[in-house]
Amino acid sequence: MIELFDDFCLYLETKKKTSSNTLTSYKRDVKNFIIFLQGISCYALDKVSPQIISRYITYLKKHKKSSATISRTLSSLRCFFKYLVQKKVITFNPMTGIKNEKNVSSLPEIMSSKDVDILLSSPDTETVKGIRDKAMLELLYATGIRVSELLNISVYDINLDVGYVNIKSDSSKERIVPLYPMAIDSLKNYLNASRDKLCQNKPQSDILFLNSFGEKMTRQGFWKIIKQYAKKTDINADITPKILRHSFATHLLENGADINVIKDMLGHTAISSTKVYTKVIKNKYMNVYTNCHPRAKQI
Repeated sequence: MIELFDDFCLYLETKKKTSSNTLTSYKRDVKNFIIFLQGISCYALDKVSPQIISRYITYLKKHKKSSATISRTLSSLRCFFKYLVQKKVITFNPMTGIKNEKNVSSLPEIMSSKDVDILLSSPDTETVKGIRDKAMLELLYATGIRVSELLNISVYDINLDVGYVNIKSDSSKERIVPLYPMAIDSLKNYLNASRDKLCQNKPQSDILFLNSFGEKMTRQGFWKIIKQYAKKTDINADITPKILRHSFATHLLENGADINVIKDMLGHTAISSTKVYTKVIKNKYMNVYTNCHPRAKQI
């Protein structure tokens, strides 16, 4: 099984040119499924049946996995078993007849502008790491970029004189996003007072944000950083990199930005992905109206 799993991962990476985020999801989903199979003493992929797939869905539900997570898992397994059929490892695709979970759409969580200010003010800018962390958080909120994009930015992708960053996505598309003055100042401070110290006399990388070893920061490393600052504040929200992306888009829309411009800055391919933020605003205003209007309050 493990050898077939490795071959599948190589196929995704080299033949299908799958993006890094999708590749990570596929690997995790298929690996978890293989662990499940071993747990029920199923050691051959040609022994997997639709009944076993249904049993796995029940297992995921029992462990409180969301409908979105289960749907994504099923998509990963469809791709995996389709690959096995093409390679003639199996003759029957056990995913046949398995339907996706109905997605219960939930609106993205956002932070208030006040809470964003508190979070962005939490790093200690008297320290080398604090200066770096401040620049990272400011850039994240200034642009709404994904974590993978943030960590891949090079020193040549930012133009602080003009005030913009050139973002390269997994799909090899590029987009230009402007920077507000506080983000520019934080980045200048990082480049002047922090980055060289993080390099520690090692051959300098072009990557903008470096870890304590002078190397490119990992996603896990950045998650630890943002969770540390989340714990440090009294903000009543589950602070993640994605919540800053959602807040960036919603705050722009609230202040009159064109939704098509926001779509381009976020790097969305379809406007439908961006329109979810209009629902966030409508929901927010409806809650305020219901709770505050004297004739809308329920008695």
